[in-house]
Amino acid sequence: MTSDTSDAIPFSVDISRMIELLASQIYPSPFALLRENVQNAFDAIMLRKYAGDVFEPLIDVLIEPTRITVSDNGIGMSRTELREHFWRAGSSSKNTDEARAAGVVGTFGIGAMANFGIADSLEVVSESTKTPERTRCLAERKTLSVTDDCIKFFNETCTGESGSVVIATMQTGKSIDVIQAVSYITEFVRFVEIPVRVNGSIVSQEQFQNAIPELQVSWRWNGVNVPLGTHLIADIVMTGAGSGEVRVSVSNIKLSGQNLIGQMVLRQGLNVVRTFRNRFGLATAQINSLYQLGGVADFLLLKPTAGREALTTESTEFLNMFGAPLDQLISEHLAERPEANNSQVFINWAARHQRWDICGQLRARLEPGDSATLIDLVNISKSKPLLIYGGSDPGVMNHASSERPVVQLARNQQRRQCESQYLTLYGTVETLSDEPKVLNLLKKSELSMAQSALVFRLSEILKSDYFISTEIDFGTISHGLPILVINNQSLVRIILDPNASNVKVLVEIYEKEYGVFGHLAKDFVRNVIFPKVSQLVPSSTRQGTEAFLQTLQRTRDVFEYERSDLENLTSLWKDYLEGKITLDQASAKVATVRRSYQVIEAAATGRVHDVVPDVAEGEQFADNNSNASPDYSAMPSILRTDIETDRKLLTIEDSDPPLKGYSCFIAISKRIREERGEFFLQPHRTSVVWGGQKALFIFEHHSGEVGLYYDIQLSEPVAPKSGGGSFETCTIVMKNQTFIPVPSEIKDVFMPKSNETKRLEVRCDLLYIDAPR
Repeated sequence: MTSDTSDAIPFSVDISRMIELLASQIYPSPFALLRENVQNAFDAIMLRKYAGDVFEPLIDVLIEPTRITVSDNGIGMSRTELREHFWRAGSSSKNTDEARAAGVVGTFGIGAMANFGIADSLEVVSESTKTPERTRCLAERKTLSVTDDCIKFFNETCTGESGSVVIATMQTGKSIDVIQAVSYITEFVRFVEIPVRVNGSIVSQEQFQNAIPELQVSWRWNGVNVPLGTHLIADIVMTGAGSGEVRVSVSNIKLSGQNLIGQMVLRQGLNVVRTFRNRFGLATAQINSLYQLGGVADFLLLKPTAGREALTTESTEFLNMFGAPLDQLISEHLAERPEANNSQVFINWAARHQRWDICGQLRARLEPGDSATLIDLVNISKSKPLLIYGGSDPGVMNHASSERPVVQLARNQQRRQCESQYLTLYGTVETLSDEPKVLNLLKKSELSMAQSALVFRLSEILKSDYFISTEIDFGTISHGLPILVINNQSLVRIILDPNASNVKVLVEIYEKEYGVFGHLAKDFVRNVIFPKVSQLVPSSTRQGTEAFLQTLQRTRDVFEYERSDLENLTSLWKDYLEGKITLDQASAKVATVRRSYQVIEAAATGRVHDVVPDVAEGEQFADNNSNASPDYSAMPSILRTDIETDRKLLTIEDSDPPLKGYSCFIAISKRIREERGEFFLQPHRTSVVWGGQKALFIFEHHSGEVGLYYDIQLSEPVAPKSGGGSFETCTIVMKNQTFIPVPSEIKDVFMPKSNETKRLEVRCDLLYIDAPR
């Protein structure tokens, strides 16, 4: 059946609302708008300098509660350039070889659009060096249109002074914290070589080499054309302190034979790397380094993502090319110094990589006597075999004499390995045995029902969660040990002492609170058994890691505004109106952008005690010695895969003890959990760095071959100062959620107040960690 009448109307777009929505996704706060407008001013000056003009460059910034004014005396814009580039989203005059050679920072061509995410009006006055004209433009958000003439242009009398003034007036209710804003922009321009004046004070022109304080130097090493892995060559200046701490300056870098413009200054223990492009700040990042190298990195090849305080994936991977080679270089040169004995990180690196050959400067206890370097002990052993003892029985040490001195191995596991392996490989030694033994093994028939159930449950957990076949028994162990692990290649034997407090607790829970027995048995394996069998888990080997990675090799899931995403945002309405894309295609693009956000409301928060009530009880099996240093080694997640929750944020009240030092846990986004969630079923290490409006979580697989980063961008500063480092692993995996721990230093910014909604932009991807050469 057909109708003889028809009615049709054109598709209508509320362009003001569309621009506001799209722009606010790129520039979610006044801080972001301030950074981008100052960056544009910096680029304009770089272009004028590159053109050969002689002038005194200056960027002048005035920050008021309701207005941001950014002035520069750069290259300026002609009336045509204002029309074709500044006011046209997606078009950039800086995406050229000339602009890149000039050292500009931005090339995305967002122009004026992004200001209207938070601005009510935008005024631009610009005088170009190329044409004798001065133009003033004015636009208001409420009158923006793609069909009507909504941007007003006015000709003004030339002053003979080129440059631009951009004035953004905030929308009602979106005021600026002036003190915070001044502090924020200062971090981005402090090393810029041109003067940047903010509210009357110069905040730039600091010396880049002084960004990272020098050590109290006890030694120095200079290297020219030093290989760093297989692709990098650089000049290195390495200094060390008596404490064993190191500082490294990297310059004159070549990547695959090509000269790179840039440099790095790194220092042990800082962990956070502040990145720059032509001295203009980009974002905080982290280099995967056992020495926790952090500092500053300035390279022209580093690329920011559009509107975000973040680096592209390629830039992050470039920085991580330095981590493992620098760790190796530091270790090999520190090994020649007596300061190596003071560096636990050096010892950890040597043990992890089994580089026993570089351990000669370590000192071991010698009885009678004080201590001696391993090199000296090897020389002593040439005349008579050395006795080495790995126990702590003072009676054994009393047998030492000047004729037969005894070397007592360190209690620290990594130092002990280095001492034992070096002396065994290069010296002549005899070992005084003090190995733990099973004194009395209980028969299966002697076990209670609860003990038998515990054996079965622990065996099942180790098999299903860790892929380790075990034989578990009860018995009395020498040295008062609660557990003994014996690796017999084909089968791992585990002996539990029935009188050990942790074991007795599990048996009592089976008998009295069976409902939580399964969860606490998993926690017992995680905290007590796993550290003793971690190297036996199949995925800890390279072959196992490659097999595991095959399960993660899916479509790249990178949530960032790079060029492909920018095209979706800036030309979405234009492409649809011109018929280049269908409505379905436009919807798909919008959906892609929408999925890169997490929304957390106060109603979506819950208490750990209510959601996973037995987690705190399970931590009683961990070594909670208050004097013990934090354990940053790879650990499994806390598994509660039989429990569901709709909460997105879990908290622990201040009156209750924290979990591994954490009182806040945030759920990763649903999409990332679906595509990368299997990573968290593997043991991993945890690092977190933050700065500006971003927090970066990095999880390193226990094989050391691969990592996962989870990058969160907020609409407000994460903390007053940049920070971060290694943290204890405390991931919680549930049936439908995976929660990652939030360090106490930044937890407040993630916790929504009543009637508040936190909107987080996230991205996630795998990081492949280069092995040392």
